[in-house]
Amino acid sequence: MPVSANRVWRQLPDEIRAAACKLYWAEALGSQKQFLFATLAKAKNLREVTVRKTPVERLVNWTAATLSLPDAIVDDLLKKYLLGEHRAVIIRFLELLQIPHAEGMIEENFDLATLSNERVQEAARSLLASADRTGAELYLQYLVLQGEPWTGIEEVLPTAA
Repeated sequence: MPVSANRVWRQLPDEIRAAACKLYWAEALGSQKQFLFATLAKAKNLREVTVRKTPVERLVNWTAATLSLPDAIVDDLLKKYLLGEHRAVIIRFLELLQIPHAEGMIEENFDLATLSNERVQEAARSLLASADRTGAELYLQYLVLQGEPWTGIEEVLPTAA
């Protein structure tokens, strides 16, 4: 079964979803928050103004408990969580592939098309053998969601039970 943002989100333990949501609500820009306010209002069958007035702690819980969010929101939740909690995993992977980056963010002028599937899979296998297995698996799943050149990683990811 192909990896989808919501599938990754639903498979995360509650505490990781809550941590991701806490980071998101602390760092999200106004337009990002507005989109999530509207999404939560619809999911909770509430007026949007009610959601906007809700305390952040409750918004964190509501977001973490919502297992079907728009892919753009899930992508942003995962990205903020990975950069906040597993940046060392990201940096290790980029360094294994000798990709220039600034604190885990790939430099814009790097051409991802230069990466071979074999090199990417080899780096993924190495990352999965690291001490932060949870962070490695989540980061690699996130990369698969981004498309090429990362789709080959799916072949080396452990299958979900």
